[in-house]
Amino acid sequence: MLELRQVTWRRNGSDFQLSVPRLVLRPGITLLVGRNGAGKSSFLQLLATAQFPTEGEIRYNGMSVERNLATIRSQIGFVPTGIELYEEMKTSKLLHYLSELKGGVEPRELDRLIEHFNLEKYRSHKIKTLAQGVRQRIALAQAWIATPAYIFLDEPLNALDSLERINFTRFVAAHAQGRTIIVSTHELNEWEAWGDRVLWLDEGSVRYHGTLHDWQTDINLTVWAGEVEPAVYRQLDADRILHVRPQNNKFYVRLIGNHVQPAPQFSEQAVTMEDAYFIRRRLQTVSK
Repeated sequence: MLELRQVTWRRNGSDFQLSVPRLVLRPGITLLVGRNGAGKSSFLQLLATAQFPTEGEIRYNGMSVERNLATIRSQIGFVPTGIELYEEMKTSKLLHYLSELKGGVEPRELDRLIEHFNLEKYRSHKIKTLAQGVRQRIALAQAWIATPAYIFLDEPLNALDSLERINFTRFVAAHAQGRTIIVSTHELNEWEAWGDRVLWLDEGSVRYHGTLHDWQTDINLTVWAGEVEPAVYRQLDADRILHVRPQNNKFYVRLIGNHVQPAPQFSEQAVTMEDAYFIRRRLQTVSK
């Protein structure tokens, strides 16, 4: 369990401030969402002890950074965006080196990670010779070294192809029990089947923290979809449109509204994770 108490962090040379009065993050998969610049990467860096709060404290199952920093770091797996790997190292040597930094693991554990992340044929390749997608898989693999209790992933699906993305989300879900995993993502629907909770940051503050079910249902608005003629499409409120695509000389439109059918062509739809994010941002904008 992670507990943040009166945490404030200020970015040097900027007016940006991250402020979290109190937050408890429990085992399971928490999806971290928010627009660019909301503070997601900074938040993950704080959790990973790559940065430290300006004020307040973060406790890791009761342990504090002041007294237990080395122990805490040994229990963390972290993949920041734009992670830089040692390019002159070979894949297997890099993973062995990173395992040594965590106190060392048995060779068969590294072998399992290499197998899980489909890196076997790249064991003896230097990092600098590998494609970006392979480098990303190496970055993801190193986060799981030494069975960490806390795993923080910043846009982990970047550079992965469609099959690799599916494999990784399933891997995370299969290894989530007993771990506190925070995943920053813009691809909410890809994690919808696996996440436990959502944490929404906006302008450095927590706007929502709760279950996926409540995220999708506590909005008091409805999602409608239908195929409409161009004349009907032009009459729709652009601010309420979630998605539109040309189809059969018409437009397939997905939009938000109240519980009254906007037109005969529309039918009510299940609210997706991304729908809920769009709606919540829209409601927040209207309330300002």
